[in-house]
Amino acid sequence: MSKKQRILIGSAPFLCISMLLLIPYLTVKMGKTAGYVTGFCIYWFLFCLPVSAYCSGGFTRLKEIYRQRSNITARMKTIYYFLALIPCIATFFAVFKNIAPNAGFQVLILALVFGMINGTLEEMFWRGIFNKIFDDQMIWAYLYPSLFFGIWHIALYLAKGIVYQGGGGSLVGGSLFMGLLWGLAAYKTKSVKIVTAAHIITNFFAFTGLIYQNWFM
Repeated sequence: MSKKQRILIGSAPFLCISMLLLIPYLTVKMGKTAGYVTGFCIYWFLFCLPVSAYCSGGFTRLKEIYRQRSNITARMKTIYYFLALIPCIATFFAVFKNIAPNAGFQVLILALVFGMINGTLEEMFWRGIFNKIFDDQMIWAYLYPSLFFGIWHIALYLAKGIVYQGGGGSLVGGSLFMGLLWGLAAYKTKSVKIVTAAHIITNFFAFTGLIYQNWFM
């Protein structure tokens, strides 16, 4: 196993343990708004992005995770892409449809920005770089990051003062399900383009509800 593979394997539990300690601490010390946003910024810009860049061989080579090739048929790719979009449909009807009319323009913009950053950087790390480094090793490229993707959301549930629609079971269980679904699509198609788009859309719908319920009600 190469050095980059070992670093990538170790980074997932390190991230989860760090965030399990850091997110509750930040939201207690800084307040739920500043603490929550700061926690995400640390997660995005001090972990997901630099670890992905290092394991990819530098920031300029990150684009390679969007250019991997698979041997499956175009028909099978379409099926996996459709599966990747299921969380978008579910989140639209479960959250966005009822909240959006009352949320207001400011909430929608915040949700869109949050969703674009989070969806892009999470797919870069949890799906893109694991697929690039481990290729056809199903356990390490797909199952391992999918499991820890779900576990990392436990830290978000522990954020002080943040309320999630459906509670912790919905947050963590839903994230694990989406991680497995998006991970399968990325693993089989060797592309994170569609899953990144699906993640951004799902996050936009979900963050609309989260932001509105926690900061604007």
